[in-house]
Amino acid sequence: MTKRQHIFHKAGTAWLLSALLMLTSCNDWLDVSPSEQKKKSEMFSKAEGFRNVLTGAYIRMKSNSLYGQEMVCGTVENLAQHWNYSSNTIGSYLNTYNYRATVVENAMTAIYNNLFKVVADVNGLLGDIDNGTLGDDDYNLIKGEALALRAFCHFDVLRLFGPMPTEAGSDRVLPYVKEVTNRPNAFLTYEQFTRELMGDIDEAEACLKKVDPILKQSIAALNTPSQLTDNFYGYRQMRMNYYAVCALKARVALWTGNKSQALEYARLVMNATSADGAKTFRLGTLNDCAGGDKVLSSEHIFNLKVTDITSTLGAGTTYQKTQSQLRSQLYESGTTDIRFVNMWNYVYDSYWWTYYNYFVKYVQTDNMPSLARNVVPLIRLYEMYLIAMECSPLGEANSLYAEMCDARNAPAVTISSQEQLEELLIKEYNREFYGEGQAFYAYKRMAAEKIYFTNEPGTKDAYVVPLPVQESVYANE
Repeated sequence: MTKRQHIFHKAGTAWLLSALLMLTSCNDWLDVSPSEQKKKSEMFSKAEGFRNVLTGAYIRMKSNSLYGQEMVCGTVENLAQHWNYSSNTIGSYLNTYNYRATVVENAMTAIYNNLFKVVADVNGLLGDIDNGTLGDDDYNLIKGEALALRAFCHFDVLRLFGPMPTEAGSDRVLPYVKEVTNRPNAFLTYEQFTRELMGDIDEAEACLKKVDPILKQSIAALNTPSQLTDNFYGYRQMRMNYYAVCALKARVALWTGNKSQALEYARLVMNATSADGAKTFRLGTLNDCAGGDKVLSSEHIFNLKVTDITSTLGAGTTYQKTQSQLRSQLYESGTTDIRFVNMWNYVYDSYWWTYYNYFVKYVQTDNMPSLARNVVPLIRLYEMYLIAMECSPLGEANSLYAEMCDARNAPAVTISSQEQLEELLIKEYNREFYGEGQAFYAYKRMAAEKIYFTNEPGTKDAYVVPLPVQESVYANE
């Protein structure tokens, strides 16, 4: 077995081992047998087996190597120059796009491998989804979410390790993994990869449109246990629900240059309503921040609950950027923008006779509403507005921007050219998604020549993260 085969074998087995552990702790019916195949057959002989494996995939996404830290506040935010770090730390290497530093290579390898472990989790259940165990509702919900998670993780692999969309050629770039196997997966061209990606999203959309409760019930109802007959069908913001799939479709369509489709699906999410006619999602405001909701949970289309967030993202003093840096690059003097006023804590340290500016978006407080506690947003409504702005005529873009600025308690400028729009979009991705890991991808997608907070140029060398060593040798075999 080659080294790469071994890696895929470990990833392919990981889903089974983690799922078995989960099942043995939660269920009496499973007797661990000597045969892995028998264990797998027993696991998927009941709906609960499929449900638990899917839950395990979400749990894996919360790891520190992924969306519990590195893919929201850590590694990816360092690439966007969002934090200040001392010399000879991983942050300092990432700030200079030194991808060959050992500590950086290790971090990127961990991200790559763990994204594919989530893929292996969902591939494990998708391989047995048609065995006749599931009723129609469970079948469509579980299959739809699993396909959506597979697409979500593959897309982030593409956004980090794939080529810039403006420079995508005919070379084979990445594998798109659709089965659990110990065989190396063939690398695909950019066009082949994105076709597989959109195929998964299309199928997920079709499945979830048939059954997802979010199409009929309000977010509040879906987060109220007493109103649920089956908790597995609740808490839809914390799952790849129908609207999360549509938002992902808008995100991918924009990445691939299909602006008409991106606009269509961004609008679909923006205009979503529950059965009572109320908006499913709404833009967060100053009042939300005043009520302790700095993550603006009313905008969350897809999030993850990270129970140890206080020791990682919400530590309170870990992530820093000076006020002078933020004001010189992103904000006007005297700004009332909630993203500056409410999401940073400006503190004087009398011992060192200096001020520190700490990022506090994820710091937990007693007055936080329940939907904002311990959650990390992965897709938010504001992004759909930005996509709609980018894909609309300037007149409509100005109207959308005025609505967004009103929500953020910030003055709106009049956009008079495409060049001005592109500059504003880059600035908005930085202001809005600080600590959420989206700004770097905006730079890369738009081939931005200037990156805020650094003299490092926006080039291919900065934007394309090299494949882990164990993978790179297979890229053009």
